[in-house]
Amino acid sequence: MSNPAGDPLPIGRVAGHRGARGEITVRVVSGEAPRWVHLRRVLLDGDPYEVEQSRAYGDRLVLKLRGVDGAGDAAALRGRQAAAPAEEVPILPEGRYWVSRLLGARVADETRGDLGTVEDVVETGGADLLLVREASGRERLVPLAREIVVGIDEKAGRIVVRLPEGLFEL
Repeated sequence: MSNPAGDPLPIGRVAGHRGARGEITVRVVSGEAPRWVHLRRVLLDGDPYEVEQSRAYGDRLVLKLRGVDGAGDAAALRGRQAAAPAEEVPILPEGRYWVSRLLGARVADETRGDLGTVEDVVETGGADLLLVREASGRERLVPLAREIVVGIDEKAGRIVVRLPEGLFEL
């Protein structure tokens, strides 16, 4: 299942190559390389490539790309940013989001209005935290929890929250 909406999703960086056939290895940012073995196309620094074969190897995705036929061709791609075209990005289960699609989103509280822009998502042992920067430059951490996040509209780049009393003042 894929998600036709949105921009290409960065999946990692070309870390190197394997063998003489021209396979490249992509170090996957999420550490979950198997989620990307379905790719039929990949973008390297925005340039499209057709994927002939793919497999996961630890935290890496091993890709054989059409037109990349030798170790020299593959080595020349080292360091390039790999991204999945929007139409090939898997749809995540409800309540799960691609971090890169939350970055830059405007955050608004139901009663207080605009809080700022998401600059980062901080992973914790429990609920992740949205690092929100206010217009004044102040940073605020907002839990990415169902009890607090009322809605996320990735297309509009908007997150609506309901902050409990006392959390806003922290």
